[in-house]
Amino acid sequence: MKKTTLALIVLVVGMTAFSGEVGLPTEHIAIASLQGEYQICIWDETAGDWYQAHVSYGHEGSFDFQVPAWSQWYWIGLWDVANEKYVFGKWIGHFKTS
Repeated sequence: MKKTTLALIVLVVGMTAFSGEVGLPTEHIAIASLQGEYQICIWDETAGDWYQAHVSYGHEGSFDFQVPAWSQWYWIGLWDVANEKYVFGKWIGHFKTS
């Protein structure tokens, strides 16, 4: 009886995890190894404003970004502080389909 109950609980938890909305996606963006001071920023196209203002990039080689909302566009930029220009930019958007 205990094994049957445990198996049923595992089955229900497994079905719940894969049905409907699991959560918001996370982007893992690879960034080349660069020398100098750089900052990362995120533009929220829907809001027409910065989602995340410029923050220091620690030269990790990548940047993880959890998309805050479905069906919106975000631009991730890498700012070269010394040359005062963007050296990388990428649009991110996740949209649900039925």
